[in-house]
Amino acid sequence: EIKLKALGPSHTNTAVTYHEIGSVLQDQGKYEEAMQQYQKALEIELKTLGPEHSSTATTYHEIGRVLYNQGKYEEAMQQYQKALEIKLKT
Repeated sequence: EIKLKALGPSHTNTAVTYHEIGSVLQDQGKYEEAMQQYQKALEIELKTLGPEHSSTATTYHEIGRVLYNQGKYEEAMQQYQKALEIKLKT
């Protein structure tokens, strides 16, 4: 919340914080909440860093992990593919 107020909702450091919160929630098995945090991070990353940045790829990968842990294997594969495509370009 401090970063959000100090840096604003579209700053890359705000995205990093959303990503870290998502990681904690995922480790706790709170997949829906984790997904919400990763989606917030992804939205910021796409706007500020672009669709081919390594941080964007990492977030796609983490979204894939959430989906995999939920048993949504086809959706997980799509996210992993997005991450891989970006990583192969960078």
